[in-house]
Amino acid sequence: MAFDIEKMNKLPVEARFFDVNELWYFMNRWVVRLLYPTSVTPNQITVLSLVFGLASAGFYVSGTPNALVWGAVFLYGKVFLDNVDGNLARVRGTTSRFGRFLDSLTDFGVTVLVYIAVTVVLVRTTGAPEYWVLGLLGLLTCFMQSTFFVFYLVNYTSRVGSYEKNRVDESVTEEDRANAEGADPWDLRLQTLFVWVYGWQDKMVEQLDALCRRLARVPDDEDWYSDKKFLAGISPLCLCTNNIMLVIFSLLGQLELFLILLISLMNLYGLGLLTWKVFSRRLAARPSG
Repeated sequence: MAFDIEKMNKLPVEARFFDVNELWYFMNRWVVRLLYPTSVTPNQITVLSLVFGLASAGFYVSGTPNALVWGAVFLYGKVFLDNVDGNLARVRGTTSRFGRFLDSLTDFGVTVLVYIAVTVVLVRTTGAPEYWVLGLLGLLTCFMQSTFFVFYLVNYTSRVGSYEKNRVDESVTEEDRANAEGADPWDLRLQTLFVWVYGWQDKMVEQLDALCRRLARVPDDEDWYSDKKFLAGISPLCLCTNNIMLVIFSLLGQLELFLILLISLMNLYGLGLLTWKVFSRRLAARPSG
């Protein structure tokens, strides 16, 4: 089968929006082209991204010269590979629920370890245990912002008929259990673990969205989840951009500043966009004259 780079995209041409995360891995199309005819699988790339993530956390806490630089280098490698695996699967037509959950759980594990490592660096260099609080708040903020973006992205993609391996609600259903019987049970096992580690975040964002729809006085309609400007605006809240920010601030030696900006500025940014979305819908629904 001939290589078709168009298949890398999650969305059809008419449904695409500007996603800032695409700026950080523009080179992946060449890597995917090189890997396409090989026997390397997307899941193997995911595992390799896990190795890069573990190496990043290890370098951060190593205390060796240029530890922050090497931590940042391997973290970017993890970010890059984390995009290659999905693109390779889409080009080959081999996307799967197993790969979808493996990728997300890898992100979760690496994120937890990297944030712990960054916090260890701050506590060690300052002697101030209060940085554990800052690190924990940064980790929670990172997860909530990423889940916020993914919630609206998956709601959008599900309505345009793409990105079919992701569901808005990943709760385990009787159909999921039935599909696992007599087949490979690992899809169900990974899905169960996914719900355990991500479910609380999904529920919180879902409740926030329901509140905003009530304030905006709109039903659960297509327009609410098909706002391309809003999707483009919240794309910097994705885990990918979060990691790139950490890479940049690591190279600058400003880990504390990164956590402060993440917790304050980025949260205000996301809430500001959501407030704008609510009030713009209310104004649009107001009768003229």
